[in-house]
Amino acid sequence: MALSFYWHLSTTAPADRGRGEWSDGERPWAPVRDAGSRRLQINHYDYLAQIARAAELTGFDGVVVPDEPEGEEPWIVTAALLRETRRIGIVTAVAPGSASGVYHAKMASSVQRFSGDRQAWLIEAGQGLRAGDTVAAQDRHARTEELLSLLDGVWSDGPFDLEGAHFVVEKGGLGSLVQGRRKPPVWLHGADAPGAGLLAHTAVLLIDAAPSLEALADRIADARRANPSLRIAAQLPLLTRAEERDVAIEREHRSLPPFALVGTFEDVTAKLGELVHAGLDIAVLSAPDQIQEVHIAGEQIIGRYRAQAAIAA
Repeated sequence: MALSFYWHLSTTAPADRGRGEWSDGERPWAPVRDAGSRRLQINHYDYLAQIARAAELTGFDGVVVPDEPEGEEPWIVTAALLRETRRIGIVTAVAPGSASGVYHAKMASSVQRFSGDRQAWLIEAGQGLRAGDTVAAQDRHARTEELLSLLDGVWSDGPFDLEGAHFVVEKGGLGSLVQGRRKPPVWLHGADAPGAGLLAHTAVLLIDAAPSLEALADRIADARRANPSLRIAAQLPLLTRAEERDVAIEREHRSLPPFALVGTFEDVTAKLGELVHAGLDIAVLSAPDQIQEVHIAGEQIIGRYRAQAAIAA
């Protein structure tokens, strides 16, 4: 299967530009045209929409909307971006403890009807008490598995019953709301050694890339033993430029993990081929200065990689 490309969309306002700095002077920003001034007020959501549109135009398959402590609410961002795009998928961070499972499922059914089935779910480790989640860390896998079982059950005519430790449903079923609609595929991230039961509900396992290709291949093989159809995605910070000297200059100003994709366009394209050989299916790229870097990644890396893959095929 061909390598897919997603952009990790940070929704936290850049440190050098607060959300209010898209306004007209001292006036508070607003997401619509101001009838008084008749000038367009630009806000942080317009910035996020620019990134998503750039990703769509430059060949990305989708964007991942995480749940960040100081970021925007992922479901709200998802709705805004689906309105601004036509093709790409949106992977929405879902906090299992933030609402009833049935409510999560019903929201997903509405989003799928609205968008033509372009949403997927991202289940992360969670922020714990900071986000008001009182479930102990060791119980979160079980809660997530219950939520995904519930999603499977209510995405039907019903009746569906579930009496679990975290969710209870009696005679549930979304019926016509989900008729002909795709249940959102589930991405799982941040789960250490997820059990076979949880992986059975998972379409994509999102990992932080291992320190070596051998370690990455081993981790992928372990996960696929539990679910042979599992797709593997890796979060890959990106720093790439046309010339090595420009890469070196940029690197002085960035803190990058060992598994980051760093190098010239040709170097990064070659590294992606090595990751695919190790078993990777989806590259989730990220970088600061997102609009510029999305264009570089799409035009110089995705296009180059796909052209080389087509020749090799």
